[in-house]
Amino acid sequence: METPIRAERFRADLQPRSIGLAGLDDTENFRAIHLERGEASLRLTDATPLPLLGPVMGWFPWHEGMRLELAAGAQGCHLALGRGTLNRTLARAPEITDLRFMADRRLLLRLSGEGARMAPTVSACFAGILAETLLPGPLSASVVESFLRVLLVQLQRGQIQGGASGSAAGGSPALANRFTALVEGHVRERWTVARYAAELGISRDRLNDICLRTHGRPPGRMIRERLMIEAKAYLEQSSLAIEQIAGVLGFSGAPQFNRFFSQIEGLAPGRYRSRHRSLAQLDHEAVSDVDDALYSWP
Repeated sequence: METPIRAERFRADLQPRSIGLAGLDDTENFRAIHLERGEASLRLTDATPLPLLGPVMGWFPWHEGMRLELAAGAQGCHLALGRGTLNRTLARAPEITDLRFMADRRLLLRLSGEGARMAPTVSACFAGILAETLLPGPLSASVVESFLRVLLVQLQRGQIQGGASGSAAGGSPALANRFTALVEGHVRERWTVARYAAELGISRDRLNDICLRTHGRPPGRMIRERLMIEAKAYLEQSSLAIEQIAGVLGFSGAPQFNRFFSQIEGLAPGRYRSRHRSLAQLDHEAVSDVDDALYSWP
């Protein structure tokens, strides 16, 4: 059984080593890196290299050209996954309201000092994913996604602790968390930014400022991104008609839903669904061909 994540250990013994972590077939890719010991730097496409000092865990939306450069003696493990795997993982954790937004940002979790207590859990999750990837068994995909969910929770804990000094009830981190929780609960009701601000008891301008500083994008964009996650999940995983999906997501009808989806994705929802199913069928046929080949030798 194929697992939904690619995992690999890395090690640089006496000489520095550079690994490109080649992309998956998915358009959007993510990497989780666990640097157990030593030094490394993440070479980004649009910025100076990001230095890493183990023990540390990093989460990165991945782009072509990014590379991990290991100093001599560095070792650890890295994971590669696509947006579809991430969406499935988070869809099964509805109680975790902020992870969907967090996962689109570059994050580091220090596993020394105050973060040392999270180190055993992080190590166990990476080891578990690696084991299931190397030797898949029954329900391996579910096991891997469960480990990934725990890793994301640990990352979220690290961000909360890192901003604990400003996390009073009226502080920006707390308001940002309350906003994402409200979005999670009311995204299908199509609330406006002004409605969310009023619910939080702050002005629209302050909500905009909080979202830009905490999440790097305005609240309107965050709301649309969350709605797109929901829309894609229904298109990929359900048999509902486009008109029905539009109704579930709070649109007045299929035309309005089509305009919303096309403006963001660049193609109509019906075409997106057809393309997704075609790619899924090709993947299934490729796996079947491999299975047949195993038994074709004389």
